[in-house]
Parts: sequence; structure tokens; C-alpha cells
Amino acid sequence: MVRPNGDGPADERFSNQPRDSTFDTKNLGRIAVVNKARSATERTRKYGSQAVKTVGRQQWLDRPSYRLEHALTLVFAAFGRRRERVTNVLHGTWLGHPLHSALTALPTGAVATAVTLDAASVLPGQTAMRDAARLALGVGIIGSLGAAATGATDWQHTHGEDRRIGIVHGLLNTVATGLYAVSWWDRRRGRHFRGMAGSALGYGLTMASGYLGASLVYGSGVGVDRSGPRLEVEDWTPVLAVRALNRRPQRVEIDGVGVVLHRDGETVLAVGEYCPHLGAPMSDGWVDRGRVVCPWHGSRFECQSGEVLKGPATASLPSYPTRIRDGIVEVRGWEAGRR
Repeated sequence: MVRPNGDGPADERFSNQPRDSTFDTKNLGRIAVVNKARSATERTRKYGSQAVKTVGRQQWLDRPSYRLEHALTLVFAAFGRRRERVTNVLHGTWLGHPLHSALTALPTGAVATAVTLDAASVLPGQTAMRDAARLALGVGIIGSLGAAATGATDWQHTHGEDRRIGIVHGLLNTVATGLYAVSWWDRRRGRHFRGMAGSALGYGLTMASGYLGASLVYGSGVGVDRSGPRLEVEDWTPVLAVRALNRRPQRVEIDGVGVVLHRDGETVLAVGEYCPHLGAPMSDGWVDRGRVVCPWHGSRFECQSGEVLKGPATASLPSYPTRIRDGIVEVRGWEAGRR
């Protein structure tokens, strides 16, 4: 009889198990296949993670990165008074999230279509697919230019390992776009198989670059709203005496959520603890002409609504209703303020 705690001898504990050796062999085979698949997946994930970390540790990339950043600064400075408008468009401030992530789908999808049509054109009687593939490739090249412009605009505000990974990501995409352009020209001159080879090679580089780009988004949170949790307290909560706001922002915590208080004349503003761009502490920020300014990259937000007015941020800064009663600042959650 099997003991409840499973401490009996091995032959007792497994006495009720099937004795059919064929059944056991099948189960062992299935387990071996599952374990093999898992180990292969784990190895792939490990190699990918190691590749990203290796790229991020390449400090020699810092010098060309800074030079590229300076070149981009000069390019944007050439727009003069329109600089802020141009950068806002490229960042995606008007869209509510980074424009780069939306534009990357166009070249990736177009080139994937071209590669698929190339494969179909090899079949007998399908030579008409070649013209369609060249058209799709042309769309991909045009889309790559837009993705490159928006990506470079976002990249110049990254730092450290993210900046190194980002510049390699951009370099791979640049080489891939060059291969697409050569491929398009080869196709036009009638060298179809050479053009197909160039597109396939470029698409492989695009996939590798996409892996690095995904690590920036999903691993480092680049392009993700980093402002943190929202305050949802419905009741007015006293937090601080008004006299404590002596020209310096003050951080307070309400129901486990950080809130930063700014004084703007006779008005007290309550905003989220972190900038939505890269998580800069807004307690180091300031108010300038009715705008809350991020201390790291200069993103500007409308004081009352938190709406982003100037990038690189694309998401709004959490903003909460405030009132002053008996010299004490009171704050409540943003949802309560909408009612």
C-alpha cells in the first residue's frame, strides 16, 4: 500500500504504474522530444540575449555615436524656427506614440512581399511575378527612408548600451536598404536572379536588425510610456503645506503612487513622478511659461492636462486635480477629476 507521504520503497510507490514496457518507451520518447525542443528554444534565446549584450558592451561605438548625434543636431538646427515642429512630427508627438514603430511595418512588409514574389517567380509560367516583386521592393525602399529618419530622431536621445545597440540597429538597416536599392537596379537591368539574391541577403539583415530593435523596446523600454502607475484615489487627500513649495518641486506619495508637486504662481500642479519618455524624475524638472519641462531631454507638457507639447516624449504626463484648503495642498486621482 502506498504511503500518503510518498516515503515508501520505490517498488511500493510505483506498484500501481503500468508494467507495459511499450507504453513506457513511448512516453520516454515523447518526453525526450519535448525536452529537445525546449533545449533548442533555450539555446536560441540564450544566443540572442548574448548577442544583444555583446553589442551593448562595445564602448568603441561611443565616439561615432556622438559624432552622429552632433551631425543630427546640425541637420535639425538648419530648420531654424521650424525645428520643434519637424522633430515633433518625426517623434510622433502628434500621434500619441513613436512614429518610428508605425513606419517600420511598411518596409518590412513590402520587402517580405518582394521575397515571396521572387520565390513564386521561379515556378514555371510565373515570370510576371518579377515586375510585382520589383514594385514591392521599391515601396520598401521608400518606406525605409521614412523609418530611418524617425529612428534616428528617436535614437539621439538614448544613452549607454541602448545607444550602442541602436546605432548597430541603424547600421544594419542602412546596409540592408543599400542592398535593396542595388537589387532594384539589377532587376530593372534584367539581372533578376542577382536582384533576388540581393533582396534575400538584405532581408536577412533586416531581420537581425529587427531583433536588436525589439530588444530596445521590450528589453529597455525605449519608446514605451515610462511614467509609471496612475493615481486612482477618488477622495481629496491632504499631502503638503503650501509653504513647503518654496520654488522647488516636491515629491509626495499617495496610496503607493509617487506624485510631484510644482508651484506655478498661485497655482499648485500635481504630475506623475516620471517622464513618460525615458523615466526621468520630474522632481528635478521645472515649470516654464505654463509648461512642465522634463529635466533630461526637454520634453514639455501642458500644465493642467499633461498633454505633450514638445518631444521627444510622445505620451502625456499624468496630471492630477489639486486644491488648497487651510494652507494644505490636496490631491486626488485623475479619473476622479474627470467626473
